[in-house]
Amino acid sequence: MTVTVPPAVDAGGTGVEAALSPATLDHPLVRHCPHLYGSPRWLRVEAQAHPGDAFYTWVRGADMTAFAPAYGFGAADNPWPFARPDLFAADVTGTGTGHEALLPGFTVGGRRPGHSRFHTGGPAWQRAEALTLLLGTAAEHAAGRGASCLAALYCSPQDGDLAKAFRAHGGVRLPSHGTNVLGLPGDGRPDWLASLPRKQRAKEKADLRRLEEAGVRFEVSPLREPDLDRIVPLELGLYSKYGHDYARDEAVALHRAYLDHLGHDALLVRARRDGADIGFVSLVRHGSRAWIRQAGFHPEACEGLPVYFGAALHEPIAWAYRNGVRCLDLSISSDAVKRRRGARTLARDAWFIPLTDAARRHLHRLAEGVGETASTVPAVPAGAVPTVPATEKASS
Repeated sequence: MTVTVPPAVDAGGTGVEAALSPATLDHPLVRHCPHLYGSPRWLRVEAQAHPGDAFYTWVRGADMTAFAPAYGFGAADNPWPFARPDLFAADVTGTGTGHEALLPGFTVGGRRPGHSRFHTGGPAWQRAEALTLLLGTAAEHAAGRGASCLAALYCSPQDGDLAKAFRAHGGVRLPSHGTNVLGLPGDGRPDWLASLPRKQRAKEKADLRRLEEAGVRFEVSPLREPDLDRIVPLELGLYSKYGHDYARDEAVALHRAYLDHLGHDALLVRARRDGADIGFVSLVRHGSRAWIRQAGFHPEACEGLPVYFGAALHEPIAWAYRNGVRCLDLSISSDAVKRRRGARTLARDAWFIPLTDAARRHLHRLAEGVGETASTVPAVPAGAVPTVPATEKASS
């Protein structure tokens, strides 16, 4: 593929950085990003927690700028099906194994479930061209590094500019997991409860009574270094319960990166009983919004009790009202359970740009299997040069 600079953005061209630079972190487009996963401190978290293959692509025009990070995955990387391209494709298409043609690959726009972030600035009428140039540059660079695909796993289907840009480079659309967002009405937890249907409101109140009668207490406090030895085993146990492998070293590294870069905005919701921690939820604040991230629970100590809902919903909601947070991001999975508690599920699409003939054939077969019509633009030639974990699936 030959990338040309559209006239709308031809003043500065494109650039690819192999490492996260101070100039990128301080650029107004990044520095003022309102979304956690596009912010400078989150880019630092990713760079520290996952120091493998990564690159950062820029478009710099007279009036329009665009930026996106990209993170590499190979067969030896953490087998997390919500981020690694081959396992993600297997999961969303229900086709099991046999997706080796998608590795190695890069996820552009991030690596976190629910959100693929593409920073843009400038006139709206230039945005599609800027994104097209951004993705073309990133695809050529990824191909030059031996990648089989460039993927963005959590894109809003309402972003027509982004879809147009992917199609311009032979992008193939696949299903994705929706992400859940809970807006908080009124001034306190009673207002949230009052917003629920009567039967659901009664259930939530009954859950709170059961937790209180069982002596389960919750507290929110900043994450501390000694916490890691207690929470990581609980986190890995929850993943294992639902059939997911997760590398312990990567789990530890991510929490440690929280400590190093998020400060007092990296919080733990602790569930305690008889003086011991029996569960936790990671809570990350960014402005007036907070993200519910990792979770873990002691199976015997929590058995028969709605500890998950206390730690992942009730206590974060109470904390949010006290601290001026108006929206909680509840990530992917258990959509119906979260909607019953007031959340909205926002649809997401996954887009893959094949960079090899094998990846293109494989993606087209997958697209046909799920009823998609794939683009027929040729793949980038291999020699060309220049994203809460799934959480507790509790019953309603």
